[in-house]
Amino acid sequence: MKEQIPDFQTLMLPLMELLRDNKEHPLPEVLDVMANKFALTEEELRIMVSSGQQTLFKNRVTWAISYLKNAGLIEYPKRAVYKITESGKSIFKEDLTAITTGYLKKFEPYRQWQSSLNQHQNITKPAPELHETMTPEEIIGDNLDKINDKLGTELLELIRQKSPSQFERFVLELLDKMGYGGAAEKNFEVVGQSGDNGIDGIIYQDKLGIDRIYVQAKKWTDNKVHSKDVRDFIGSLSIRGTNKGVFITTSLFTDDALKTVKMNPQNIIILIDGKKLTDYAIQYNVGVQVKNSYEIKSIDSDFFDEL
Repeated sequence: MKEQIPDFQTLMLPLMELLRDNKEHPLPEVLDVMANKFALTEEELRIMVSSGQQTLFKNRVTWAISYLKNAGLIEYPKRAVYKITESGKSIFKEDLTAITTGYLKKFEPYRQWQSSLNQHQNITKPAPELHETMTPEEIIGDNLDKINDKLGTELLELIRQKSPSQFERFVLELLDKMGYGGAAEKNFEVVGQSGDNGIDGIIYQDKLGIDRIYVQAKKWTDNKVHSKDVRDFIGSLSIRGTNKGVFITTSLFTDDALKTVKMNPQNIIILIDGKKLTDYAIQYNVGVQVKNSYEIKSIDSDFFDEL
């Protein structure tokens, strides 16, 4: 789905065509027109950059605007309002089919902007080749995804080496960090043992332990969780008089297992496979620690409005 959203270079010419009427266009209007032009769905418009701080579509549109502005083709008469410049009008004398960063090099303001960026780079550390269609946030997010994918693989292998009881405790520690528990500390109990009816842990949602979520944890490497395993879990929940449970595995769920959950809508069963398990562990810092931290900053417009 990500590929359906146009990259920032593809957006530049349609943006200029929108501004060609010499009127002022606010950002919400620009976003709406571009979304309609490329027939983007609501689901596509909700896709976020990896940092989760902005939608991918808005991120690409605003970077396209930034490039055009730095080339002197558009101006900002007001905050988040855009208008074409005389230099921008001149491009329509050409038979353009697209505007690229290569095309923008013909404009002196763009060359000066690029030169100023190069001057501030660490000359002892050559700049990496960047994907020409990706915004800086996308490049950072793409590399962060690769780092986390590698970390997730290593984490899953480590978890699989632990004993079943250690795995069960890891799972309950994670669910507790995710907020599944009451106000008191450690609102969970490891109960996995003979005669537990397939229940490995209990999460207490309130101080009195009245509202509970039951957990089953399967530390498997090769075997997938099948429909029968899920049905047995549902049966164990029924014996305990509840319909809420979390089934976690270090492997995968078969298609039939996934269908079994959908066929029982009266039960609130959450299935978490090995990939989701490590994703959550990384997100909530369970079994991992922060090595480096970086901040991405933006202009505080409210601050300047109050000056």
